[in-house]
Amino acid sequence: MTTEPRDLNAIEAALGRMVYRAGNLEAVVRYTGGRLATTDKQREALDGVPAGALVKAAKELARKSAADGRISDDAQSDLVRLLDEIGSHLKSRNTYIHGMWVSRANGQPFVILSQKKREVRTRPLAPEELGKLSDALLTLSNDVFDWTDRVLGAEG
Repeated sequence: MTTEPRDLNAIEAALGRMVYRAGNLEAVVRYTGGRLATTDKQREALDGVPAGALVKAAKELARKSAADGRISDDAQSDLVRLLDEIGSHLKSRNTYIHGMWVSRANGQPFVILSQKKREVRTRPLAPEELGKLSDALLTLSNDVFDWTDRVLGAEG
């Protein structure tokens, strides 16, 4: 018989913080893409798309902005580097959000990372690990927003 862990408060708080910061990061990428967009159609294309597609769209808008001379090639490279880094962190976020959560008989929670090819790989689910991901998401949010402010200027 599997028992429910006695206290999940720390893990649930860390998970909630990570989800909140992932949402903030998505909003910042959407904002940056919107600032790079030159038409309403481009801006509307950013609405409601999943985070991975949003990152891809922002890269394309940065490429077009550099090609049009609106931003420098160096600025484009800086943003693409940040957006590439976001991609790996989104995969980690998705693992936690979409992974299967179960608890061991002793109540120790863990998450199933992959069921592809009938392989089940697990690792301990720890607030510290979620905290590191949370911190990375916050740093990236700030870095992308700072890039936007520095390169595109403050929005009035």
